[in-house]
Amino acid sequence: MCKQHITDEQYRSEQQRLLDAIWSDDLSSKPLSNPITHSRHGFSAQGIDIYRRNLLANAQRALSITFPTVFELLDSDVSTDLVKQFLQISPPTQGDWAQWGIDFADFIATTDICADYPYLADCTSLDWSVHCALHGNDQTLAQGSLEILGRCEPEHIFIAFNDNVQLLKTSFPIVEIYDAHDHDNESQRKAALNNANQYLSSALVDHFVMIYRPEFQPHVTRLTSSEGRFTQSLIEGYSLAQSLDAINDRGDKDGNGKEHGEEHDPDFSFQPFSFQDWLVNAIENNLIHYFKESYS
Repeated sequence: MCKQHITDEQYRSEQQRLLDAIWSDDLSSKPLSNPITHSRHGFSAQGIDIYRRNLLANAQRALSITFPTVFELLDSDVSTDLVKQFLQISPPTQGDWAQWGIDFADFIATTDICADYPYLADCTSLDWSVHCALHGNDQTLAQGSLEILGRCEPEHIFIAFNDNVQLLKTSFPIVEIYDAHDHDNESQRKAALNNANQYLSSALVDHFVMIYRPEFQPHVTRLTSSEGRFTQSLIEGYSLAQSLDAINDRGDKDGNGKEHGEEHDPDFSFQPFSFQDWLVNAIENNLIHYFKESYS
């Protein structure tokens, strides 16, 4: 007999039919009085009910691992409802649950929960960035490229960052919120929580958060305004000279040279930027993949 081959289109159609059955209104979470009942999609209602429960449990477990801060902040009934909603609008497309969740922050931003937790979407983005850094490829500095620093002018020097380095811009104390739930030391968690509450009770200030992986575990840190502008400029592909100039482009300032809102930042203090210090720190923390030159 000839073996039938299922085309990709047929597979996707069957997969969609199964998903439609899983989330169909004619299936409830109540026990089924007739176990051989079939849904309007043609599947066993009992089988679909079991599959749905397992799917929700797996999704809940996967997202709670990927987004630990978010699930620590939410009540279990709220998080369960959010997982179900997200699973319906953005089901996993790969077999590995660890690769699912890239759209979770955007989804959270559209929910009513953000009215009570306005920082939740940014916390979700941070959790995802940490998750990606944890599972990212190992990269180290190409030592041979260091000679470019001594040979080329700053306007011809460009820096390629480690792929695990990411920047997030936020006005919320997401690093402090993250540390309050993630830090191993209890006293450090309490201190981070106090700092988060202090920031939230003050005027919110835009700032950059950096995620990086020096060795095996990702780290997160809140950057100063100078560090943030400099690092962002380099990541966006500008030269070393252009990025150093970006530090001085402070935008709107008050009479003291501070950006609007910085005077309300509890930890704000202006410190001159030192490229040498930044470079040493960047190399020590495995931020840089390689240096390159360009005359274009």
